[in-house]
Amino acid sequence: MNRKARPVFALLVTLIGIAGATSHAQTRRKVTLEASVPFAFVVGNRAFPAGNYVFEMATGSPRTSEQSGVLVVRSHERKLYAAVATGVAADTNAHVAPKLMFVRNGDRVFLSKVWRQGNLAGLSIPTAPGGNETEDWQESQVFMLDATAVNGGI
Repeated sequence: MNRKARPVFALLVTLIGIAGATSHAQTRRKVTLEASVPFAFVVGNRAFPAGNYVFEMATGSPRTSEQSGVLVVRSHERKLYAAVATGVAADTNAHVAPKLMFVRNGDRVFLSKVWRQGNLAGLSIPTAPGGNETEDWQESQVFMLDATAVNGGI
C-alpha cells in the first residue's frame, strides 16, 4: 500500500468502526407502557393526579447487569410530564405482564418500580427522602398495578 492510501484506509476503517458501534447502540429502543392509575401519586419531585398515563423506559428495557436508566412519565393529554434517573432492580422471576409498583409513605403514594413483561430487571425509582426501602414496608402499603405494553413491551 502506498503512502497516500494509508491515511484514507485508516479513515475508512475508523468510520466503519464508528458506524458499527452507533448501530449497535441504537438497537435498544424505548419501551412504552400505559396504565390507568386510580389514585394520586408522585414521581421524583412531581405530583400526578389519578388518570391515564404513559410510562416510557427511555433507555430501553433494563438488563440485570446495568445500574441506571431513565423513566419518562406523562399524561395522555401531555400536560403533565416528569423524567427521572432510575436504578435497576432485579427480580427472581420474569413478569408475566407489565407491572407498576407504588408504595405509600405517610399520606403520599410514590411510583417505586416499573417492570416490563418477560424481564427479570425493572427500573427502580427513588422514593421519598428518608423513606424506608420497599422490602421493609407492610404489604398493605405496596400497590401493584397492571400496565399495557404499547411498544417494546413484549
